[in-house]
Amino acid sequence: MKRFIIFFTLSVTGWCASYDPFLLDTQLTLLPKIAMLDKNIAFPHNKSPIKILIAYEYEDEDTALSCTKILMNKFNGVLNGHPIVVTTLPFDKLDNAVSFHLIYALKTNATQLKKVHNAVSSSGTLTALYDADKLSDGGILLSIRMERAPVILINAKILRENRISFPDSLLEIARII
Repeated sequence: MKRFIIFFTLSVTGWCASYDPFLLDTQLTLLPKIAMLDKNIAFPHNKSPIKILIAYEYEDEDTALSCTKILMNKFNGVLNGHPIVVTTLPFDKLDNAVSFHLIYALKTNATQLKKVHNAVSSSGTLTALYDADKLSDGGILLSIRMERAPVILINAKILRENRISFPDSLLEIARII
């Protein structure tokens, strides 16, 4: 019984340590709002949905589903008058036919991040990443790092390549890397 309790405690501690709940919540609060600032984002109708994709490794499926719940609860299913549609998909199932406004990638390796970049290379889809340290590795546009306050990180190369147009006020407060 004692071994079971120790194993259970270590398992739960290990799972909790893989994602910082505060950082995850902060990113899921700010990233959709930042995506809405893109001047090139187009909606065919006034009430067209904002499509968000959570991309994940297979072992992070529970975290991806949790992200969906967080987004839907945080915004009550609506952002700037547009309903939110959140989809989860493993990195292995991404393809060029994917059409979203924002793709949020959970923890992964550089190879999987390249898949995200290649899937949206010319579509104008904004990409964001949980792990800010890998922002420049895989061609992802945005991330948020916690320092004394949240710091918005924008990949300058991807900003230019995809011709994304953010307001100057966002670019002034963000850290361009």
